[in-house]
Amino acid sequence: MNLSMGQIGSTPPSSTGAPSSVGTIGLPIWLWIANPAPNTTGPITSPPQPGVGLSVTARGTLDRVEWTLTTENGATVGAISCDGPNAAGTPYDGRNSAEPSPTCGFGADLNNSSGNLTLTGTSHWTVEWQSTNGESGQILFTSPPNNTQIRIGELQAIVRD
Repeated sequence: MNLSMGQIGSTPPSSTGAPSSVGTIGLPIWLWIANPAPNTTGPITSPPQPGVGLSVTARGTLDRVEWTLTTENGATVGAISCDGPNAAGTPYDGRNSAEPSPTCGFGADLNNSSGNLTLTGTSHWTVEWQSTNGESGQILFTSPPNNTQIRIGELQAIVRD
């Protein structure tokens, strides 16, 4: 089934892919799985193999994605879990950047550290299986984490009379 975390989508975008991209302290950070496919966002089904004496059908469902945001020295700035139908998040659609994601992201209150930050996502799956001999069960699976770098800066204003 090759269940995986998938690629990370975020606002601001990864500074690895967009070196000039800088987010702003105090704005929400949207999070999503950028390459939605059955093995990254589910559900995915592995049908029984024909011509085999005992065969198993399995269905994997994405339960949640756990996200952490850490500073360059490893201090955790924020951690959230996006669950159920919201687990895969919502890609940013260009709306007002001060609006929080409708499904998954760090709120403005958690975006309070500037610098180069590491964004890590780990997906958690439930695989339900049933064999041709009537046995069945459930396997909980955690994907290896995926991470990317984002850059957050401060905006400063000068007021002149």
